[in-house]
Amino acid sequence: MKINNNYIASFLLFAEVLVGQEVSAQEKTDETLKQLVRSAIEYAPKIKEQQQMVSIGDYRTKVQESALKPQIQSEIGVTRIDPVAKATFGTTSLQFQPNMNYNANIGANYVLYDWGKQAINIEKSKLETELSKTGVEGLKNIYAYQVANLYYGIIYTQKAIEVQKEQLKLVEDNGKIIGDRLKQGDALDYDQVTIQVRYKNAETRLSDLQSQLERQYIYLSSLIGKDAHGVIPNNADFSLGLASLSTEEALNQAQNSNFDLKTLKDRDLIAEREVKIAKMGSAPYIAANASLGLRNGYLPRINGEIPPISDDFKFGSTVGVKLTIPVYSGNKTAHQTEIARLNREMLKYTAEVTNQNLKRDLEAAQNDYNTAKNKLDLSERNVFQAQYALKLANARFKNGVITNVEIEASQTALREAQLTQLQYQYQMSIAQLELNRLTGIKFW
Repeated sequence: MKINNNYIASFLLFAEVLVGQEVSAQEKTDETLKQLVRSAIEYAPKIKEQQQMVSIGDYRTKVQESALKPQIQSEIGVTRIDPVAKATFGTTSLQFQPNMNYNANIGANYVLYDWGKQAINIEKSKLETELSKTGVEGLKNIYAYQVANLYYGIIYTQKAIEVQKEQLKLVEDNGKIIGDRLKQGDALDYDQVTIQVRYKNAETRLSDLQSQLERQYIYLSSLIGKDAHGVIPNNADFSLGLASLSTEEALNQAQNSNFDLKTLKDRDLIAEREVKIAKMGSAPYIAANASLGLRNGYLPRINGEIPPISDDFKFGSTVGVKLTIPVYSGNKTAHQTEIARLNREMLKYTAEVTNQNLKRDLEAAQNDYNTAKNKLDLSERNVFQAQYALKLANARFKNGVITNVEIEASQTALREAQLTQLQYQYQMSIAQLELNRLTGIKFW
């Protein structure tokens, strides 16, 4: 009978571990989670890939900015022309252009004014880079909450394993008692078979939980790029350490923090520039050009004689300014402008749909949180009542008033109450994680 009193002490001690939340343990839990998130973000190849897009965007902006600078190029060429024009005066022939034409020059072109078209292209390129940066932060947010979900799943499974181990120990101890009573003739073979079945069932449930825990560690290890076993302390709890927000507060904060909405805002700014660029498709531009070079053919060929190189090759230069005005392109500019406008209009509807879905998901997460919290309050009372019932059952069992089956039922009821309490704590944490993810809160 002394053993059964130890059962009560074991259960009471485990219940205190589940309910109690020490500050030092919480700080350790928070830091462990943050470190895991930082490891996942640092390791993730997908984030590194997206960061390359940011670097590419910076260079694309530089390419656009280069159009505001003079474009200088050199040219060296030779061209043979046959036939060439000749004039004959008596016995004298005059060839105005040589058959072999040589040319070497350096030229420059510079757009003096384009009514702001290239400036808008540069703005658009910079906004596209900002969109890539938002994509990087959004990916970090996704990885952070994936790690957090696995983290709290592992905590739940670890605690559930501890509960199951306690149950297995109780069944094992009861089996020893039944074995002793069977030898004394105070129990039946049926009692022993029943306890053996209970033990095998408890072992199977423990094995399932351990397999589930291993899968979670495998997924977590793949995210952080190293073995995650032993990283999460056994005394870790479910508290996130974040302020609770109402659905309305979360929705308001999400307008500036939610990464889906941030992405849509960035895309809208880009679409606005695309509309402006499309409208300016028929805009004129003023450009200056100049060249300096060396070519032959300055002197005519008289009677086929080639002049000396020093006389035939001369340095020359050109300087000019031109205004280019597009006149007609088959309404191409109008059509492109309408496409750009419709694309931007479509983004507005996409934003409305995203906000509707966000509000729905926030309300659902808040409802899940409230439901789990209410059930947790009830489960805490159930655990207390199950503990008290087990205490009474042990006393009655000690006095021979109830059978072993009844004491086992009391033990099972306490285990189920503790597991239910764990489930509601876990559900609250997952719901709060979802609220914070949708809001766009950075916790790491």
